[in-house]
Amino acid sequence: MKIKLLTLGLVALALFSCNKKTFNVNVELQNAEGKMIYLQKRADKELITIDSAMMQNNLVNFVVETSDIAAHYYVRIQGMRFPISFFSENNDVLISGDFKDDRNIIANGSDAQQLINDYNAEMKNFSNKSKELFEKYEIAAKKNDETDIQAIESEYEQVEKNQTTYQNLFLTKNSNSFVAPYILYNNRYNYELNELEDFVNNFNIKEENIYSKLLDEYIAALQRVDIGQPYLDFTQETPEGYLLSLSELVGKSKLILIDFWASWCNPCRKENPNVVAVYNDYHEKGLEIIGVSLDSEKENWINAVEKDGLIWHNVSDLKDWNNEAAKLYGISSIPSNLLLDENGIIIAKNLRGNDLRMKVEEILN
Repeated sequence: MKIKLLTLGLVALALFSCNKKTFNVNVELQNAEGKMIYLQKRADKELITIDSAMMQNNLVNFVVETSDIAAHYYVRIQGMRFPISFFSENNDVLISGDFKDDRNIIANGSDAQQLINDYNAEMKNFSNKSKELFEKYEIAAKKNDETDIQAIESEYEQVEKNQTTYQNLFLTKNSNSFVAPYILYNNRYNYELNELEDFVNNFNIKEENIYSKLLDEYIAALQRVDIGQPYLDFTQETPEGYLLSLSELVGKSKLILIDFWASWCNPCRKENPNVVAVYNDYHEKGLEIIGVSLDSEKENWINAVEKDGLIWHNVSDLKDWNNEAAKLYGISSIPSNLLLDENGIIIAKNLRGNDLRMKVEEILN
């Protein structure tokens, strides 16, 4: 009897093995001979390497066990800065192109991936048009041709509007596909909280994926730090190595600006002189600033603080985009800031240029 049971068990195992479904990921790349190719899968906020192989005769084949139909995969190629991402929907996938022309490497094989390819192609057209206009702008600026400059600026604004319109229509049209939360999450910094909420509420997706979860978490974070909400405390190190908490500053000034930036962020560095000017004009009247740097190298951070004259409170945990304060406040792009009143209530967000000065002046004058 034991022998018979064992035999039945082996037969069942064999049948299970035969029924186990797989799909192929074929990577066909020119000029990548001898490069290591890594197949990765998105698991929550991390990428897990599930297989690897060396490119031989311009080809690598991975056999992958089927999983969640909305699973997101990446192929990382040795010597290439950015990986190639794709949704397989458990179908065979072909990644093809030339290692020396990484911007044109493309994945094909599933309906979801085709949607993304179409979207990326259209966004590339917008990007190329913006680049073309920028080059024209530089020429017009050198000639001080105000007529051309105004015409180019107007055309550039129209391109941006058309891009936003296309993106919104894409999200609306594909609201029943898990591609929609993927696209929305990767462009979340272009939308206000209420816009994100509207899109998510209109999604009708059967196969939820990691990006639906990440969007929910991001929206929840923004809701916690929306205008009218109390501040969330954090503690990080100053350049001198001391720990400073936001709560130590709340209540001691009429206004506190939490300024998220980094030494490597060009838009941040360009905005810093404006913030410095506002601070110099209104610090004595009740404006305090705490700068939170998303740097990873302490020397770069300190040098930028000194060079830009950021004489207010500065802190960082040197975790780059994993900065705990930035995650707490749902920061997905920099420069970003929040303005607190004397009770620590958030009264404004993302004030730049003259908008920052006008808001501070309105309250302190």
